[in-house]
Amino acid sequence: MIYDIAINNCLCFVDDSFINANVGIEGNKIKYVGKQNVKGDIEFNEKAVLIPALFNAHTHVAMSLFRGYAEDMPLMKWLKDKIWKVEKKLKPKDIYWGTMLGITEMIKSGIGSFSDLYIYMDEVAKAVGESGIRAVLCYGMADRGEEERAKKELEIGEEFVRKWNNEFNGRVKAIFGPHAPYTCSPEFLKKVRERAKEVKSIVHIHVSETQWEVEEIKKRYGDTPVNMLERIGFLDSDTVIAHAVWLSDEEIKVLKKRNVSVVHCPVSNLKLSSGIARVRDMIKSGINVALGTDGAASNNSYNLFQEMKFTSLLQKIKYMRADAIKSIDVLKMAVKNGYKAYGINGGEIKPEKLADIAIIDVKVANFYPLYSIENSLVYSAYGSEVTHLIIDGKVVMEEREILTFDEEKVFDKVEKIKEKFI
Repeated sequence: MIYDIAINNCLCFVDDSFINANVGIEGNKIKYVGKQNVKGDIEFNEKAVLIPALFNAHTHVAMSLFRGYAEDMPLMKWLKDKIWKVEKKLKPKDIYWGTMLGITEMIKSGIGSFSDLYIYMDEVAKAVGESGIRAVLCYGMADRGEEERAKKELEIGEEFVRKWNNEFNGRVKAIFGPHAPYTCSPEFLKKVRERAKEVKSIVHIHVSETQWEVEEIKKRYGDTPVNMLERIGFLDSDTVIAHAVWLSDEEIKVLKKRNVSVVHCPVSNLKLSSGIARVRDMIKSGINVALGTDGAASNNSYNLFQEMKFTSLLQKIKYMRADAIKSIDVLKMAVKNGYKAYGINGGEIKPEKLADIAIIDVKVANFYPLYSIENSLVYSAYGSEVTHLIIDGKVVMEEREILTFDEEKVFDKVEKIKEKFI
């Protein structure tokens, strides 16, 4: 058989270990993984490493426009004094170009999918369509306790889901995205949950990012964020929460009981002095934990290799155990668990899985001597080792050149947008 894409002589991440294998891709699916040499219309004989394309499971991609704009502040001061003010100057087309900038960076470091919660999401969806990347998208709803605003926010969020879900050959998954318990009233969150159930949509939300948030929710509602969400019937297996930095033992049990997925964003949590999440405890309890970067305004990059290294190192310090979390588990958080969290048939190099694959050159100085692929990927990689990226069965980057759009045009547009913020 002649496949659309054939990849030979690679070390492939299959069933949580690395094996020598060849891969055949037909349409947007992987069709063959095995020892037999494969032929294709497009052929790669790389003698490289193959992993599923990485999944950035929580971000605000257009915030690449604010990279370096607001520094050295805790979250609420960062939001109130800087970010919320400058966001008011954003126009829809700014969001498009900011998203294209973030997508450029993600593709260059092997990210084939991302989950985005922000504003002017139609522009984000257009950028996804044109760039060839895969995305889970939601409009960031916040009623702030105002009845009229709640009605309008829900309308915008629901219209976005109706308009964009399954667009671009299914590369866009549109879902509901209430911002957080401190910006959304319990009554509003209940309505969001009801509508999400009716249209069978996943819900993505920030939860327990800071101590301030936990104390604020306790003051307002007499309970912690997770327990409040459980009490109003918000949590379920189709709920994905970002951050979850400040959790009690009881709350971890609640998340496991409801099969909620968590997205860990270590670099952003460090930069905003939010804290270090209990990732080891969550994984041990059986919670599906994925990795995210958050927005570039609080990171300042979209690089999951960086997030993998920080995840492992921080857990070692959090628990004062060198073996707090294994590199293979961190790699799974980056390549597999995001797909699982959002119910997407990818994140594994197996027949009938989506053909989202990163090809990595290990003949680089920072990988020598090579004792363990997974250890090198987690602790030594920069992301620049990714030479090719296949998304939905299409070659989106070849020899580090993006094939779907003009990077230089993106940079020029963003430089012009920057002027309005200075």
